[in-house]
Parts: sequence; structure tokens; C-alpha cells
Amino acid sequence: MTRRPRLERWAKALAGTLGLAGLVACSSKVQTTKIEDRARRNVPIPICLQSLERRGVAGVVSSLKPEDYWSIVLPGFDAASSSLDTSAPNCAGRPAFDPAELRDVEGPRAGNIPVKVDQAMVAAGPDGFRVVWLKTHELVGGHATGPLALLRPREGYAEVYAIGTYRGNPKTSRFSLERMGPHLLIAATDDGCAKVEPNKACETQYSVYLLRAGHLLRAATFPLDRIEYRHTPGSGLAEFRLTATPVFQESSLRVVEQVVVRDGMQNTIRKADLERVFTLRPDGTLVASAESLWAEISDGR
Repeated sequence: MTRRPRLERWAKALAGTLGLAGLVACSSKVQTTKIEDRARRNVPIPICLQSLERRGVAGVVSSLKPEDYWSIVLPGFDAASSSLDTSAPNCAGRPAFDPAELRDVEGPRAGNIPVKVDQAMVAAGPDGFRVVWLKTHELVGGHATGPLALLRPREGYAEVYAIGTYRGNPKTSRFSLERMGPHLLIAATDDGCAKVEPNKACETQYSVYLLRAGHLLRAATFPLDRIEYRHTPGSGLAEFRLTATPVFQESSLRVVEQVVVRDGMQNTIRKADLERVFTLRPDGTLVASAESLWAEISDGR
């Protein structure tokens, strides 16, 4: 008779212990799920999957040839004739070209157009990502335009995450993959001041593209380097130069600007610094906290 209460107390204690263990296990499971969900949000979802010819050993990421980039993003590309059907949609089933982007094109705009396969610019990023610019149309002044895409080759196939449009000088353009918190962005630099002659004006443009629902949206554009020459009272011909340094942070883009004005003897007449912060709006644009320092200095304010 004395054993039964003891057994009951032991059973209750055991049940309490198991219940506590169950709560701990459930708590750990929920926490793991949250971590996994956060990781999924940081990885873009493919909008296109394209099978690739296996050229290597099993378990190795497929290597891509120049023509592969064209066929992955633009199914209307014909490798045999090196031509592109501009009326065919891109790999996501969307129109491959915006007519507004082709208004100042030199040469054919629509129908089947010739393309140069080796004119696919590819920039490698972390984790196997590739930023690809397919130069489909020539513009005035040696510039070009065409689809800009973010993709990644896998074993036997490739994933495309977003497609947009870029226009710039092929000789001076370069691309990089950036991250701003959970957002992936493509930074495009068109270095117009790379080989500028003395006493010649120039500008280096910096554009930031945001991945949004399979599109590459141009969220912001501003100069990294800008040089102009103007006559100033008492100093003659003066050089106005803006330089900017972008820094991607967790929830914003910080841009540190500096403007220096020098006379013909390279003596500094004026110097000013400013920090601007670009924050992301719901519509996918990056909005600056202040006007560029260039407007203030160049206007003589």
C-alpha cells in the first residue's frame, strides 16, 4: 500500500520531465525554422531553369561557353547563325526588349538581328553568381544596350534570378554584386573618366540595380567621378571635381562625396565634404537624404 503513492509521484515527475523536454524540443524546432526562413529570404528564387550539356565530371558545376549565356537568357538566340529573334520573349516569358530603350539604336532594332557571341560581358560574383550583360544593340558614341541578368550555373543546368536592361560603354563598363541586408543588388560602373585628356570634362556613372520579383530595377544612379572646367573670378580657368565613395550597409547605401575646386596651378580654392544616405522605398527606388554636393558647389552657393 505504501508503494503506490511513491509510484504515482515517480510517474508524475517523469511526465513533467518529459513534458519539459518536449517544450525544449519544440522551442528548438521553431528557432531552427526561423533561421531557415531567414536564409531562404537571402537567396533569390530562380525565374528560369535552363538545362545544360554536361561537359565535366559528375558533381561539378557546369562550365559555360559564351553562346550558353545567350541561349540561357534569350531563347530566341540561334547559335548556328549568330542571330537573335528580338520578338521572342526572354527565358521568363516576358518581352525581351522595351521599345523605349531602342529609340536611339544604330542599325536594326526588331526582327532577326545579328549578334556577336563574344560580346557577352560576364562578371563573377560570390557563391558562383554571374552578372551577365548581353550587348544586343549599338548606340551612338560607341555605347551599347541589352539585357542585364543575374544567373548561376549548376550541375547540368543554370538558374536565372532576374533580368533588366543596361546601357553604357562596353570599353569602360564593369559590374559587381553587392548586398544590402537581405537585398541583392548589382552595381554597374561606366568609367567615363578612365582615359580622359587634360582639361576635358568627364563623368563616371554608378547605377544600382535591385532584384525585385525577377526584375532588375534601376534603383539609383549618381556620379562617382565628375570633372568640369569653368572660369572663376580671380582664378581664371578652374577645375571642379567631384568624387564619391559608395558603402553598402545593412539597411541603406551610404555615399561620401567630396568636391574640390582648383585653379590652373592646381592650388585648392575650395573643398567640401558631404555624406548622403540612400534608403530603400517600397517601390524599389533608393532615395537620397540630401542633394548632391555638386549642385551646391558648382552653382556657387
